[in-house]
Amino acid sequence: MIRRILTSVGLVAVGLLVSLLIGTALPGNNFVNAQTNRTAPARNNQLNAIDRQYVQDAGQASLAGISLGRLALQRSNNTAVKQFAQAEINEQVDVRNNLNRIAPKLGVTVPITPNAKNQALSARMSQLRGENFDKAFFQEAGINAHLENTAIYQREATFGQNQDLIGVANKGLPIISNHFNTASRLTNYRVAGLIQGINTPGTSGTVPQSNTVPQ
Repeated sequence: MIRRILTSVGLVAVGLLVSLLIGTALPGNNFVNAQTNRTAPARNNQLNAIDRQYVQDAGQASLAGISLGRLALQRSNNTAVKQFAQAEINEQVDVRNNLNRIAPKLGVTVPITPNAKNQALSARMSQLRGENFDKAFFQEAGINAHLENTAIYQREATFGQNQDLIGVANKGLPIISNHFNTASRLTNYRVAGLIQGINTPGTSGTVPQSNTVPQ
């Protein structure tokens, strides 16, 4: 039953993410300020399956963000990369501090070990040097991570039950938006390919990857 609920919610989250992406291409629109206006439940120790999944997903995202950020500070000579990496570390350290404060009260454990996906990403990034590293860092830590985090945080903000976790999600969404917009600006990232794919039958709608890295 829980798996069925998570599957349904996941589809809704994908729909929300696509809507947010489309909004990016419209003049005057920012990527995300997706805080929900719904009334939060009374503060208590209750939580639902969405809350539990949020702790796991946001916890894994924070591990990946901190790991890639620290690697960028060590590996890159690009000022923009280093500045973005430090901002990402600050963002994810704050998330982990909040999760570590809240989760034990709820009987939920925050991940402390990267999952297989994030371990593979770290291993791949560790093999890169110079401009190849910088390009991959902005693509993974700048674009891909914040697209994924938007879905994770929006799902919790919309469907979560625990007020404290909803608060973490709502606090994080504007920061995710800001970092995504920064990465998009620095790399000339666009979502035109996605929008064209939605409006044109027979196209895949794949988002193009930028090869531009700021110097």
